[in-house]
Amino acid sequence: MATGIVSRALTGTGAHRLSQLLLGGACLLYGVLFAATVTKAARYPDRLASELRDPAKVFGHFTFVAASGVLAARLTGGPARHAGWVLLTLAAAVWPLLAACVVRNLRTDRRAAAERADGTWFLLTVGLQSVVIALTGQRPGAMSTFVGLLLWCAGVVLYTVTLAAIVRRLLRHPPGPARFTPVYWVTMGAVAITILAGTRLLARPDVPRGPPHDLLAGSVLALWVWATALIPVLLAAGVWRHLRHRVPLAYESALWCVVFPAGMYATATARFAAVQHLGALASATAPLAWAATAAWLAVQTRYVTSRLRWSGGAGA
Repeated sequence: MATGIVSRALTGTGAHRLSQLLLGGACLLYGVLFAATVTKAARYPDRLASELRDPAKVFGHFTFVAASGVLAARLTGGPARHAGWVLLTLAAAVWPLLAACVVRNLRTDRRAAAERADGTWFLLTVGLQSVVIALTGQRPGAMSTFVGLLLWCAGVVLYTVTLAAIVRRLLRHPPGPARFTPVYWVTMGAVAITILAGTRLLARPDVPRGPPHDLLAGSVLALWVWATALIPVLLAAGVWRHLRHRVPLAYESALWCVVFPAGMYATATARFAAVQHLGALASATAPLAWAATAAWLAVQTRYVTSRLRWSGGAGA
């Protein structure tokens, strides 16, 4: 998911070879993810069912939907557009199934689930908006545009409700430094993918001009301002966690929750600047894309070194 969106962000910088290399890596990683998911469902159905019943784990499965949608959008415009259509269908089919599991979990024990609300809950929105992004990559049509707008609005509502639940949890049960993990960066990533989906809808010729178009454009602008405002807050939280409270910056899979929002924000900003013809903002898109690439490289390096250290320790 993170690799695919960083690849997309680099397309506007002229680094086409690097972008294609990362796209190939994203396709390979997706294949591994898909195979692992199918294997788990076939060989360990009880374990998968247990995860889907666990409010702390079910949201993580929306990364499969998001990865499918993001990769579908990336492939739609090229020779692999049929594969993109298949991935779109898969994402659109899996999202409501996972959403039903979330609803069931909340109905079973709403209070306990609310007390564990964290940044992973925003993956519900990320997954839905990834479907919108993939859908807008298909051939323009009144029906697909209407469905895209409907899903986009639903995603905005989901984000708002999720944000309220997480803010309430943070105020009532604030996590300590060790538990304030990078997953809270998805707060910004969910907004960024909503911006990207909104700008892709704005660019479609069959979106009605006038008040509907202006309302969508104004909403996207407000969301971009909100996403931008979240960045210094999240950076300050990282300083608070790692410098003030000295939580070690060791590798953890949650670090990819920083890379994905960074890449998505760069991509969404570039698209927003192009659609709204904002030249001053467009000049910042290349630095944002390279910053996301640097984040990807840093996390990947941390992952490799941690694996080498683990292998060395096991060998000893």
